[in-house]
Amino acid sequence: LASSGVLSFLEKKKRKQSLDRRRGKTRIYVGNHIDRWLTLKEKLDFRNDAEVAGFLLDFGPRR
Repeated sequence: LASSGVLSFLEKKKRKQSLDRRRGKTRIYVGNHIDRWLTLKEKLDFRNDAEVAGFLLDFGPRR
């Protein structure tokens, strides 16, 4: 038995798979535009890709 507060190997594996599945649902493919994406992220001083995506979506068509 694993002691309280310590995850067993199988529990860790299951948790990682769940997190990987969740992360996979939010991924987008930028292909060979990755250099442009990273340059924009740096120029705008964004901390993460979600900020870049939100910024770009703000320029999209309005409903």
